Amino acid sequence: MEWHRQPADQILELLNSSLKGLSKEEAARRAAQYGINELEASSNWSPVRLFINQFRSFIIYILLFAVLLSALLKEYADAVIILCILLVNALIGFFQELGARRSLDALRRMQVVRTRVYRDASLVLLDSRELVPGDIVYLEAGDKVPADLRILQAARLRSDESALTGESLPAEKNSCTLDRELPLADRSNMLFSGTTIVNGTATAAVVLTGMQTEIGHISRMMSEAEETATPLQERLDRFGKGMGYLVMAICGVIFMVIGGKEYLANGWNQDALLSVFMIAVSLAVAAVPEGLPSVVTIALSIGVKKLLKRKALVRKLAAVETLGSCDVICSDKTGTLTRNEMTVVQAWTPAGELRLSGTGYELEGSVTGEFEPLLFDIGRSCNHATVQDGKVSGDPTEIALIVSAWKAGLREAAPALLDEIPFDSDRKMMSVRIRKGDSEWMYVKGAPDQLLLRCTRLRNGGSEQPLESAQRQQILDQASAYSAQALRVIACACKPLDETHDFTEEELTFTGLQAMIDPPREEVPEAVRKTREAGIRVIMITGDHADTARAVGAQVGITGGVMTGAALQDLSQEELTAALDQGVNIFARVSPEHKLRIISALQAQHHTVAMTGDGVNDAPALKQADIGVAVGSGTDVARDAADLVLLDDSFATIVNSVEEGRGIYNNIQKSILLLLSGNMAEVLMIFLAALFGLPLPLTAILLLWVNLVTDGAPALALSVDPYSKRVMQQPPRSRKIPLLPRTELTLIVALGLLTAVAGLILFQQAAAGNLLVHGRTMAFTFIVLAEMVILLVIRAFHRTPVWTNRWVWIAIAGCLGLQLLLLYTPLQTVFELHPLSLYDWGLQGLALTAFGLIAWGLEWLLRRQKLD
Repeated sequence: MEWHRQPADQILELLNSSLKGLSKEEAARRAAQYGINELEASSNWSPVRLFINQFRSFIIYILLFAVLLSALLKEYADAVIILCILLVNALIGFFQELGARRSLDALRRMQVVRTRVYRDASLVLLDSRELVPGDIVYLEAGDKVPADLRILQAARLRSDESALTGESLPAEKNSCTLDRELPLADRSNMLFSGTTIVNGTATAAVVLTGMQTEIGHISRMMSEAEETATPLQERLDRFGKGMGYLVMAICGVIFMVIGGKEYLANGWNQDALLSVFMIAVSLAVAAVPEGLPSVVTIALSIGVKKLLKRKALVRKLAAVETLGSCDVICSDKTGTLTRNEMTVVQAWTPAGELRLSGTGYELEGSVTGEFEPLLFDIGRSCNHATVQDGKVSGDPTEIALIVSAWKAGLREAAPALLDEIPFDSDRKMMSVRIRKGDSEWMYVKGAPDQLLLRCTRLRNGGSEQPLESAQRQQILDQASAYSAQALRVIACACKPLDETHDFTEEELTFTGLQAMIDPPREEVPEAVRKTREAGIRVIMITGDHADTARAVGAQVGITGGVMTGAALQDLSQEELTAALDQGVNIFARVSPEHKLRIISALQAQHHTVAMTGDGVNDAPALKQADIGVAVGSGTDVARDAADLVLLDDSFATIVNSVEEGRGIYNNIQKSILLLLSGNMAEVLMIFLAALFGLPLPLTAILLLWVNLVTDGAPALALSVDPYSKRVMQQPPRSRKIPLLPRTELTLIVALGLLTAVAGLILFQQAAAGNLLVHGRTMAFTFIVLAEMVILLVIRAFHRTPVWTNRWVWIAIAGCLGLQLLLLYTPLQTVFELHPLSLYDWGLQGLALTAFGLIAWGLEWLLRRQKLD
């Protein structure tokens, strides 16, 4: 049913209702038929599902397989330890995401909508969830629209539909019949769920509820939008698969090489098969970085806490890093780039132009230039907005005129209102009769072209004179100049009411113009500049008019081509992609479907896209984007769809989040370099020992100790390393770039090979004479010491100052202390170690010195190659 095309007098008949409303019995029957007036949950999440999702990673699957293998081989201690690590990691992520979801639920519970409804011919206050089609509701300024309504009666009615349509100015509403199909923003006889009445009153019939409303339609689109994996999740998944293939390949090579040698020497038997299998399992344990999931989770959790202090609530841990990877930010205009608060910024009188400082609804600022207060007195008198306790409320345009009067020094009560000719869309004017002292005056505000038709005189510097045609044209030219800057222009006029003048909009005296706009947030231009420096493209997507969008874009630094939703509608996806490539950065008068198409086109080009917004109309795009960023004061639907919620509504917080995400990724990469360098050393040491027929230089328990303690503590310390000052001058990382690029892989293999060769030499020297335990102790101790050197080498590779992170040095001291504890306490028996003599420590020092010199030389060469 196209409700806006149905005559008002037939609406009640179609709904089988009346102006007295429904009976309680009929309302109950319809509630059973149509259901509760609320949106379905955007996702069927539950704490159990949230916890299970923490294990959805290929690297986790590998570790779970290691747990199973260890249990089958009766290495129960290893299995329990790895399982405990996985559980702790899952719990950290679970409680972080659970807390974010509960915070959003608390915000939602604070916004219960109560509505005045006619039931059994009486006006009662009900929870909006109880509304059904056919209910008759009464609304006035400040009320939230509880369902989709067809207006039956209206007086000076305006509604703020910015959350639904993206238009910054309130929409004028009436009860007239519209005889053709119209876009949502032009259906002037309809009110839509989730919007707000800013002026006037209305009696309206409920025509659609719940998921049948326009908001419900958008909510359904949101649930159908694909939820894409974050760049970090993709990289970790590819990395995990690569690790799995590597482990299988190593095990296969070991099985063939050692098994083949054993078969050629002694034939094949069950004991030999088990021995070869144990060696392969040892290599698998050595290859898998057990500490990696915990390091990633803790690094992201630290980032979450930092961002919360900077007014950003993260709903999903991986979303922190995604912003660090994004190369395109698609931003809504109203409420995100702008304040969603109309502000008079310029004024004009025949005596000259005036400028007003201050933005938004704050009653602070001043007027620069010589002026007569009359212009601002008219603006505040032709007005229904109010000021109470320093706060303004009402229609955004009228609030702007109240605030401009305050800035002009008119802070006392406005003159008493005696009569009014309300604004209507035909006249485009509003007039009031007011008393000033002993006399009465008519004050008029309206559209410049319409108001000038009724003006015969001009006020200039406190005196009046006839309005000549040249002056009339000058005023129209000035109004056009303001309009070209996307300013909304209000003209003001007056006349005394005495025996020669009646209360009609004729023979008026023109006094001046006030020009207003929804101004950009003060911090946005600098934030846009920083994103440009960081190699990030900013695209504005708004439901507002093209001229307004272009003007705001120029003010905040978003340049490029402008395209309207109507033009976009006619493009194929390939043509839209071409338009984006050609530099279209501003999209105006777009619908939610258009936003989805823009996001999808960018993602098809392998861009990592962040979408910011606050309205219901932004929700599908927020969910489709790689990371959705919702404004905290926006709608529930937008917050539910987002990964990140800006608690201070500031676009600049996005820039802080980008910096945080890039820094976190760098620290995660450092931790992975450390973990894999150690694991590579262990794998190569066991592989080379098996290849040359040597005994295993490291037992399973020693491998687990190195992976969890010696690797784990320093890797966690790296997660709080300070971020490079150059992190926002680097280009964004492409999704195609692996977790570890070629230079980093070369460093890992080289450091691992150096450690393995040096450790094997020490092992072979100490194990001579059947002192296998002594040899293993020497190899084990060297790996621990080499890990500490590798830690410092990796920080140097990332150009991190040596003394900037005390936790790194605490981790190094802790690992060395634990190593001495293992060697010189009864724990040596548990780990099957041998105390080292001074001579042994001397050999360790020589080997470590040679290793360190070669490692730092290699790091220097690779870093230069990376910079080149």
